[in-house]
Amino acid sequence: MARPTSDTPGDERHRSTSASNDTGDATDPDGTFSVDRWTVQGHETLVARRPDRVSVEWRPTHPRYFGVDVGDRLKDADADVSSPRIDEWEVTEITPDLVVGEHVRTGDRREFDRQRVERGLVVGNYATNLSDFARVVVHPVGSWETYDADADADTDADADTAGVVYRGPPYLTVVAHGNNGETYGLRYRYTDPGDPDSVTLWEEDVSVGGLDAALRTRLTTAVEAALTAEGFTVAKA
Repeated sequence: MARPTSDTPGDERHRSTSASNDTGDATDPDGTFSVDRWTVQGHETLVARRPDRVSVEWRPTHPRYFGVDVGDRLKDADADVSSPRIDEWEVTEITPDLVVGEHVRTGDRREFDRQRVERGLVVGNYATNLSDFARVVVHPVGSWETYDADADADTDADADTAGVVYRGPPYLTVVAHGNNGETYGLRYRYTDPGDPDSVTLWEEDVSVGGLDAALRTRLTTAVEAALTAEGFTVAKA
């Protein structure tokens, strides 16, 4: 999958917000971390200015996350795919200005402008491999208070958008955002009727089933930590 556009920033705008905390900008006291606010493809983009890690959140209202650490892959592609025709570099160094990589086949060293990489991940000039999960969001669907045993179990869980209360068996939708810009969905159901705390894994997206053992373990750890933080107890299936 070839890179569809150039690496040129084009008409995308950005403004640094690292100078002041009074407007909600984040900075560390020692100045090693700050957040820049850009506009990319018409949407707000939050760029964490960590000296040794690339971290980008695009479109916060419906977010996609991108993160690159030393040891990750930077791909000349618009998605996290692998092919002999796609150039990939293993990231060996990240500085405030550069991302340095070694080509995985030729061993050639290349320096990338960091801001071009940050923009490129959002617009599809570059991609990175899944190595971690940037954020996990837990969304309850229904409740035992509104549950109606006579309701159709297949009632559309999005009924709320039509002003209709979902009265089917309550459950949790969990969305894990990978550092590659992709999402991984799981659903948990309550282990016992009326129990609002204990849940167990019920369903998962096809993308979750395709993860290797190491990434699946990372996903499970991240998801269970998020569920625990929300007050749920995860029971083994």
